[in-house]
Amino acid sequence: MELETTQLSDDALVSRFRRGDVEAFGALYKRHRRGLFGYALSLTRDESKAADAVQELWLGLIENVERLASVVNVQGYLYRSLRNRVMDEYRRRQREQKALGDTDPAMTLVRPKDTVVSKEEAAKLNEALKRLPQEQQEVVLLRIYAEMKFADIADVLQTNTKTVESRHRLALEKLRDWLQTTDT
Repeated sequence: MELETTQLSDDALVSRFRRGDVEAFGALYKRHRRGLFGYALSLTRDESKAADAVQELWLGLIENVERLASVVNVQGYLYRSLRNRVMDEYRRRQREQKALGDTDPAMTLVRPKDTVVSKEEAAKLNEALKRLPQEQQEVVLLRIYAEMKFADIADVLQTNTKTVESRHRLALEKLRDWLQTTDT
């Protein structure tokens, strides 16, 4: 049965899960857990906050699985929902910090084991990623963690595909320039 669920599309898994097939939920979870966590980590810059956001996403999905009946792109829905959760929490924390006068400590976006060979390379990439505007950062990270196509990223960010392509191209150009200047 497990082999069968791993070959199904996200839509088919959701449909089966809505009918009570727990294995279908498990397959959906396994398929997207790493990408969702990586994306949440890139947004929150905190492993425990990222884990909480992803857990809340999955619990919300279980509790409201009927909402998925009309969802066209399940992967896009998951990433958009996660982004909305993280951003809502971020705005809430910002209001609290403003009231308390606190600031967030600097956290890393990419860990050495994620996409690069050494800690030194990870540090350089983290510094370069932090320099990108938030919109460009998100596009690059959705490509890395979710391996999403531009149209799917546009759906998550609720913008058009050309804008996403442009942000990605500009981000890569900036990253390439910054990383080359730090290597010389």
